[in-house]
Amino acid sequence: MALSIPNYLKSVHVQDSSLHYEWEDRRTLVLESPNEELVVRLKGLSYRAALAFACGSAEWIVYRFAKLCDDPAPWNYIEAAWALIIDDHYVGYSNSNGWDMETEIGWRGPVKGPIRKSLKDLEIAFEQLASEYFADPAAFAARFTVLVRYFMPDPAPYDQWCEQVLRRFEALYPQNPKDPLGDVVPRQAVDIGFDFEVEQTEGLIILFLASLDPWLNSFLSFSGSMLEHFDGTEDFHGTPYMFDIKADRKLRRKEL
Repeated sequence: MALSIPNYLKSVHVQDSSLHYEWEDRRTLVLESPNEELVVRLKGLSYRAALAFACGSAEWIVYRFAKLCDDPAPWNYIEAAWALIIDDHYVGYSNSNGWDMETEIGWRGPVKGPIRKSLKDLEIAFEQLASEYFADPAAFAARFTVLVRYFMPDPAPYDQWCEQVLRRFEALYPQNPKDPLGDVVPRQAVDIGFDFEVEQTEGLIILFLASLDPWLNSFLSFSGSMLEHFDGTEDFHGTPYMFDIKADRKLRRKEL
């Protein structure tokens, strides 16, 4: 697994082997609606910040079940999801077609089923943003809070993380109506123990992209595939697995 586990997850005791919740694979999981105030706060963030919040929340679920499921696929998908925040070409130009490919290969039961559910919801959030309607991912990000709390033996540590990340994001990534996507958000931004400043973004993203390996993570695209032209899709701009924050901002201005 390429992704390291942040200390804020290691320090909480959420890897309980007992399963206190109800789960049936053949029934749709019906949960309460997200807190309305939370939805409003997430809608006040850039789209990329809302997706980063969703990625961070998905990590809580995968980590919660880490002692009961040692399959690397969930962490690989989350790694790819962080790359998706940078550019959607990093996923989908490989042998894997997203989390759907994994859902029929034994991802059932009270442990793997919840993991499947959370990562599928994460995939939907990205699909909504990439759709022709360019949907705000805030509502999907908010749904993650309900999902995480349902599976946690004690939701208090996650609730504390949510509040700290939201406060950080409200200060750093407020939504600009003229640029709703906003700047790229590195994974360190959701690490409440990391003294993060936005000026670090380009360097952190460059290091992250350099750590990715499509040979080890089948969800990631190979450089050659990213540079090929496919009818109906936008061409990739720049150099695969490299990042220039000025070029990213220039491209967003051009698309607006």
